[in-house]
Amino acid sequence: MSSPFKGLPPLKLLVTFRAVIDHGSFASAARALNLTTSAVSHQMRSLEHYLNRPLFLRKNRTVAPTPEALSYNAALLESFAQIASATRRVASRGNRGRLTLHSSPSFATLWLMPRIGEFIHDHPEIDVTLSSGNEPMRLGDDGFMIDIQHARPIPEACEGIVLAEELMVPMASPAFVKQHKLKNFIDIERVPIIFSIRCQVQWNQWIDHYAAHIPLPSSGMIFDRSYLSIAAAMDGLGLVLDSTLLAAHALKTGKLVMPFGPLGVKVISHRLIYRRADRHDPFMMSFIEWITKKIATDSDPLRVAKNPKTAIKLQK
Repeated sequence: MSSPFKGLPPLKLLVTFRAVIDHGSFASAARALNLTTSAVSHQMRSLEHYLNRPLFLRKNRTVAPTPEALSYNAALLESFAQIASATRRVASRGNRGRLTLHSSPSFATLWLMPRIGEFIHDHPEIDVTLSSGNEPMRLGDDGFMIDIQHARPIPEACEGIVLAEELMVPMASPAFVKQHKLKNFIDIERVPIIFSIRCQVQWNQWIDHYAAHIPLPSSGMIFDRSYLSIAAAMDGLGLVLDSTLLAAHALKTGKLVMPFGPLGVKVISHRLIYRRADRHDPFMMSFIEWITKKIATDSDPLRVAKNPKTAIKLQK
């Protein structure tokens, strides 16, 4: 019977090779692996000898991976990810599992946190770790299995699920609408405006689309996070243009209304990203199944509005 390891180079060479690609140099890889630069260089020479082809172009104390090295690294990345996924599955049998999530801050605050308790209740065997930040995570390397990203490209070796086609519409608190007698598009030029700079649709785009004859106020409050913009609107500080998905809870509870109805611009904004190598992980798939079903009920602004009369289309 032939050995299953026949034809494979020593594992330590592959680990060092991956470190060099990730860190960009022999010296940086050596520091990460607690080795000497000479040891890393020797191991890479051994791997090149094993493969009978060069993996790095060496010039003036710098190294650059060859196209074959990059292709080899991509294959190894997926293989290592499969090993890690299989290890997690075996280690978690008979035990509680842990699902590590990362999300953009506004989605985590406004959509996920008010609902994550339902997932935990329905899946008592899964412990959840949730972190948030604007910068995308390197799945696997950073310890996360899922990243819910805002307006980001899908990384290599990963798959992405569009969570919803989001509608960007003007919203305000009922008290704000009543106080400013907000009834028609012409009223926009005389009320306080809230600018959400990370929103994929800005006020000038919405105005150009629906009310080009209305001058947009040049002044107003500016926030760099949707959860801040939407919170300010709920507090009656202005009229905000943002996502009905992120504002779904506020619309459902009546803390926000759509004074001009669901007149908005549709965008693809949030995607759930995971590694292809993890696509059979049972904990991850349970979460994906839950979130896709749950989010479908929050993607229709008329469905989530507490009082549909507040979402009636008004005349221009």
